Order: sequence, then C-alpha cells, then structure tokens
Amino acid sequence: MSRLFLTPAALVLASAQIAWAQGAAPPRSAASEPARQISPQQVEQKAAMLQRVLNESPVAARIANSQNEEARKHFANARDLTQHAKHLAAEGQVRAADGLLNEAIFEISKAQQLVPDPGTQQAAERARFSQLEDSVTALRRTAQIALPNAQPGKKAETEQNLRAADALVDQAVALAKADKYIEANRQLDRALMLLLKDASQRLAGHTIVYDHRFANRREEFDFELNRHRDFERLVPLALLEFRPSPEARALVERNVAQARELRERGEAQYARDPLAAIRDIVEGTDALRRALQAAGLSVPQSMGTP
Repeated sequence: MSRLFLTPAALVLASAQIAWAQGAAPPRSAASEPARQISPQQVEQKAAMLQRVLNESPVAARIANSQNEEARKHFANARDLTQHAKHLAAEGQVRAADGLLNEAIFEISKAQQLVPDPGTQQAAERARFSQLEDSVTALRRTAQIALPNAQPGKKAETEQNLRAADALVDQAVALAKADKYIEANRQLDRALMLLLKDASQRLAGHTIVYDHRFANRREEFDFELNRHRDFERLVPLALLEFRPSPEARALVERNVAQARELRERGEAQYARDPLAAIRDIVEGTDALRRALQAAGLSVPQSMGTP
C-alpha cells in the first residue's frame, strides 16, 4: 500500500491555501463530502500529523505566545475536533473521523492566518513596499507633468503636496533600510493618499476648465483624450490604495471596459465624425470616473458632452 508523507508545516500550508482559494468553511458533516475511499491508516496518519502540529510545531508555539484570543480559540477548537476524531476512529467511524480532522485543519489554518509567521509577514510587507513605491513614483511623475499647465494657486498646492510626499518617501526608505517595512508602508500609504487627493483635485480643475476656446476639433479631441488618460492612469493606483471589495472591483472592471470601448471607438471614427468621436471620449471619461468612485476615490462629475 502506498503511503503519503507530509510535514506538519506542509499540511497546514496546504490547508490554508485550500481554504483561501475556496473561500468557504469545510464541510460540517461527512455526508456532504464526495464519496471516496478512506482507510483507517489514512485517518491515523492525518491525526498523528495534526497532533504534531498542535503540540510540537512553531505554529503552536507562536499561537500560544500570542495575545490573539481568536487565534487561540481556533487552535483549541482544532484540539477538540482532533480528540473527538480519534474516538470516532477507534469506534470504526472512519469517514466521520476524517471529516472532523478536516475541520481541525481548517481551524488551524484560521489561527495561522491570525498570527502569521514573522518571516512570511516580512516578505509580504517587503513586496508591498515595492508596489507602493512604484505607485508613488508614477503619481509623482503625473503631477510633475501637469505642473507647467497648472493655474498659479493649484501649482503652489501641488508643489507643496509633492514636497510633503517626498518627505514621507524619504522616511519610508529609511525605515525600509532598517527592515521596518510595516512602518515604512504606513508612510508610503500616506504619501500615496496625498498624491491621489492632489490628482483628484487636479482632475476637478481639468473638467471645470471646459470653456476653453479650442482652435479646432483636433485640439478639442486631443484635450479630451489627454483628460481621459489622466483618469485611466488613476484606476490601478486607486485599486491598490483603497482595496475595494470583490463586488466593487467587478464594477470597476466593467466601467473600465466600457471606457476602453468608447475610447477605441472615438479614436477610430474621428476622421469621419470628429464631434461623435469627442462625445465618445467624454462618455468614456465619465465611465472611468464611475470606476474610480467604485474603487473608493471621489472625483467630480465631468461636464456635459459638447
């Protein structure tokens, strides 16, 4: 008979990944599981591994030393479920015992998520630092590009925001060099929020200045297309900063797809119907505004179509 050998850490990691991917609790009864052959040896092996995880693993020590009562509760539930499963297995109720052991694995994975391994958390924070740094750099570059054409009052405000953001970034870099990535990311979060708000206000000014006298339809089309792309560049940054729910993210994606379709149609038909092309671009910008609002960034209503 072939046998499966897994380390306790691998067992917990696999269960956590399954729980995360499925987004649902394990079955509450053996009857809800797909019909499959379960041997007493498999149940015995699983129970033995769980006992090691519960009593001898770094996970157990970390949770025992933590102040997270919810994590401790999940771990205690796993102990009770494992003990009950052993009794059922001794009575020959193999399938029921296996179901309880699966529930115990799920409880351990929940506890582990609440008290993550410091090394794993540090790696995640380091990766997030890199993402935030890239986003701040992109927003800062966008603000600098807009500076030459900004009105005097807005130009001074943007320059002040850029200096404040630069100071926060400098603090974040210093913290990151000291391996304090959690604190560093807080500073980058503040810088990103500051630049996002500045961008939102700048777009407000961009939409308000619609009484600009264009020399021709080409100039007007280019103006609207640039405004559209300003909104478009903000979407991924808003998603990163505000982390909307799956439902909100789906709404963002629908509006972005609509905006892309309108922009492409506008670009394609400009030669034969400039006015209709401009109208498509403006409607696409409105779709991007709705996408940003769904993501969590408040932006002003754009002016009506020409």
